[in-house]
Amino acid sequence: MPRYFAAVAAFAIATVNASAAEPLRFKWHVGQVQTYKVTQQTVIQETTLDAQTEKPVVSEARTNLALTRQWTVKEVDAGGVATLVMQITAVRNEFKKPDGTTDLRDSSNPEQAKEMADYLNKPVVVVRVDGQGKLVDVKEVKSGSAARLNAELPFRFVLPDSGPAVGQTWERAFSYKTGADDNYDFIQKYECKSLKDGLATIGVTTGLKAPAKTAGEQVPLVPMFWSGDVYFNALAGKFHAARLTTKVELMNHLGDGTKFVYQSTYNEDAADK
Repeated sequence: MPRYFAAVAAFAIATVNASAAEPLRFKWHVGQVQTYKVTQQTVIQETTLDAQTEKPVVSEARTNLALTRQWTVKEVDAGGVATLVMQITAVRNEFKKPDGTTDLRDSSNPEQAKEMADYLNKPVVVVRVDGQGKLVDVKEVKSGSAARLNAELPFRFVLPDSGPAVGQTWERAFSYKTGADDNYDFIQKYECKSLKDGLATIGVTTGLKAPAKTAGEQVPLVPMFWSGDVYFNALAGKFHAARLTTKVELMNHLGDGTKFVYQSTYNEDAADK
């Protein structure tokens, strides 16, 4: 009898160790629907020089965006790559213009919902994503661009080849094109900060691989410089939440005395029961 219990105990320990050694992965299931609520607040301030007086003039624009989106798993291949379809089910966007006026679009307003009919409650993105969260292919995109999806991944991060363990770091490289010949290389770095109660907390920082030559050419790139934390539900094998920010100040982007400031916060939370 003691030998029997010893064998069972040894088997249990081996099973636990093998499970612990398995890397974290997204777990895709055909028909699975994942719902997320997103809020993003963005402030853009720009200082230019008056053409006549050459005195600085500051303008400011603010955007408050809230939306709900759903990812539906349509197919999973033998390699664990899932075909995902995303649709937006609700959106509220408040844009405060530099002239002080406000433009509000809210899908809860029936008339405004009609104006959003082209993209509301309809597939707007179809992608293939593997078990590490890597974007394998963009099959269709009706809102934004494939390049932007590669920069800002569907689930905001990728998992490492093994692990992660607390303190482990890894990274991914991506490119973003702002014009016909303007291609910029980025590095996104990750660090596993904690593994607790079935939740992995992963730190994210994003930057250019090489500094831009001028402040002006950085202006279209600043929305990519996200940093903060993302959270992965290790038990369910799904993205759980994100808390990201970016703030960039560019001096003399249009010549001496000018300034461009971009600041944004991005929060995303799983809304599934």
